[in-house]
Amino acid sequence: MSATRTHGLLSALADAQARGYRTATQLAEASLKRIGAASDLNAVVALDGEGALKRADEIDRLRKVGAALPPLAGVPTLIKDNTDVRGMRTTHGSLLYAESPPADRDDTITAQLRAAGAVIVGKTNLPEFAMESFTDNLVFGATHNPWRRDKSPGGSSGGSAAALAAGLAAVATGTDGGGSTRIPAALCGLLGLKPTSGVAGSSAARLPIDLSSTAPLAHTVADLRLLAELTLLPAHGDPSCVRGPDGSDLQRPVGKIFAVRRIAGDEAIDTDVETAFLDAVEHFGAALGREVQILDEGVLSSEADDVWATIYAAEDSYALGWDLAKAHHDALDQRIAPWIDRGMETTLDDYLRARRDRCRYVRVLDDLLQADNLLLAPTLTRSWLPADGKIDVPVGESVPINLFNTAALNLTGHPGLSVPAGEIDGMPFGMQVIAPRGRDLWLLGVAEIWERSHPWRLTAPAYEPLIDFTA
Repeated sequence: MSATRTHGLLSALADAQARGYRTATQLAEASLKRIGAASDLNAVVALDGEGALKRADEIDRLRKVGAALPPLAGVPTLIKDNTDVRGMRTTHGSLLYAESPPADRDDTITAQLRAAGAVIVGKTNLPEFAMESFTDNLVFGATHNPWRRDKSPGGSSGGSAAALAAGLAAVATGTDGGGSTRIPAALCGLLGLKPTSGVAGSSAARLPIDLSSTAPLAHTVADLRLLAELTLLPAHGDPSCVRGPDGSDLQRPVGKIFAVRRIAGDEAIDTDVETAFLDAVEHFGAALGREVQILDEGVLSSEADDVWATIYAAEDSYALGWDLAKAHHDALDQRIAPWIDRGMETTLDDYLRARRDRCRYVRVLDDLLQADNLLLAPTLTRSWLPADGKIDVPVGESVPINLFNTAALNLTGHPGLSVPAGEIDGMPFGMQVIAPRGRDLWLLGVAEIWERSHPWRLTAPAYEPLIDFTA
């Protein structure tokens, strides 16, 4: 797509309603119809059509009497199925929760979006307990990538990414504990932000403490900026979330730009990915008017990914409940069970050692980025994943962490934004742009420069957004 975008999809939907071109009811109906027509993608696993149409009608009535409406009024929205929506079941993609009662309250991100006027139409698929880089589970099955149905949209926020890439809704939530928003964004041609640790609050106790956060997906930087303003906020009851991102220095110029094939470790990456990455790096440097220094070695040692895994597995398995996991071990997806087992087998010494090792890696990346520098890296080290997640690994073993360049940032807490950066054999390619901690909004400003110089498709080739908003 070569057209210049005058604004984002979300502001276009608000404008269409304000001008009378669309009603909230029409948008909700269109979203529900598209979801039904795209059932083969298996991106949306639960609907609240009645509730969505009722809320849309309320918004239309308020608009008719001239009431002031919030920025997402009438915007069809989907929620990842590890996040509570009042009146809907939260399955976590697990047989252990498949018949759980409907939630009696909204999670933080749900409440934030609802307060902003969003019309929640349903919930999106994920791997069991959001623990994998593909999207497939024993409850709902695999989600397919709208770019190519035999490929995965990634994970763990793959249902949300597939839904956005197919134009099924305008907002779809994600979470990111090791790449769960950035990976599907890269594989579906979207933007995916992993915020600085501590700027996105959550009441979801299952998320690993201070490694995971709610993390927005979006079609455009304008959309992502609006979602960041609405959701990167402290949350009641979240001790790790103490501040919002710093927006006081948005006009400060970029300093040095570094590029690295792998953030942690020095293993080779697929040749087609390396070629696409180096091409994107050259164009990124030209867009920002900066020379990019390509680093021959990873910024962090390969042990950083293992430190992340030690902490993540221990906290996630503990949150699940060891007694529950042991009693129902056979009901766990055997691609997920090794993570639960690892967590249960982690000793207190190993856990505390990993927590302390984390500080060393944070310092290394802080030193590299300082106040105004950027780091570029491929989001994934291969160009696609099979829909069922089976990537030449033995039964009962998980997908290797080192296929991705994402988990290290959950360990260090730095913001990482996966931006569309081209295609490889007809599939989108994502490049990760990494900024100093707390510079999330500044990072979005950098992304706007990239978007203006290298605009990307807004949806997969066979699909369209809910409204045409290019000029």
